[in-house]
Parts: sequence; structure tokens; C-alpha cells
Amino acid sequence: MACASVKQRIEVPAHKVWALLADFGNTSWMPGGGGEIEVQGSGPGMLRIIRAGEQKIHERLESLDEAKRTLVYTIPEGVPLPVSDYRATVVVSESGAGAAELEWRCSFEPSGADEATAQKLIEGLYATMIGWVRDHLTSAG
Repeated sequence: MACASVKQRIEVPAHKVWALLADFGNTSWMPGGGGEIEVQGSGPGMLRIIRAGEQKIHERLESLDEAKRTLVYTIPEGVPLPVSDYRATVVVSESGAGAAELEWRCSFEPSGADEATAQKLIEGLYATMIGWVRDHLTSAG
């Protein structure tokens, strides 16, 4: 199993970052709201289906730990990367007064690309997504 990880400090209080990401059905932080979104269920086990053009990405919330500000999700269908068995963990922690550390990490099996290429693509995507969260929260005040 291969791994990828990005961790960045952002100048937004951790509780605000967590509130946004823990609301798994809310994709307002993604450009354009993430496209067309369908949410099935609530809490662990819920599906967030993102439609971007012809592509449908199914993301399943596997666990949500409020106390540790950690959520885990998988993409069982429509993985938009050259990987399979994708399992991501998002962790929000305090990083000084008024700031948070946001970590996005995953395990995966390369599929259609070598491990280094897949890892680089995922880490680039995670850095972009962390930027979206930061920009959304700083523009929202």
C-alpha cells in the first residue's frame, strides 16, 4: 500500500476548519461548490456523489471523530486518480493562536501510473484542496 500526505498551517481557527470539513455533504469550499452534488444518508456511511461533467465520484464517509477532529473517507467508485483502494484521512489540529494545521493523507494502490507519479498527483491535489479551504474561510470572514 502506497501513501501520500500534505500538511499545511493555515491562518484560520481550527474549530472553523473542522466545522467546514466535518459537514461532509457541504462542498461550498470547492470551486463552483464542487459541481453537482448528491448526498445520500448522513453521518458515517453517507455518500457524497460529485458530478463533474460525465464523471461521477462516489465518496463515502467512513468515520468522523469530533474529539480528534479527524474524518476518514474512501472513494469506492469513480476515483479521479490513477489509483485504487483509496482511503483518505483528514486531520485538523490547533497550530497556535487563531491558526490550524490541516493534514490530508491517504493510502492507495497505484493503478494506471507508477507509485511516485500517483503520489505526486495526490499531493498536488491535496495542496490545492487545502488552499481552497483556506481561501473559502478567509474570504468568508
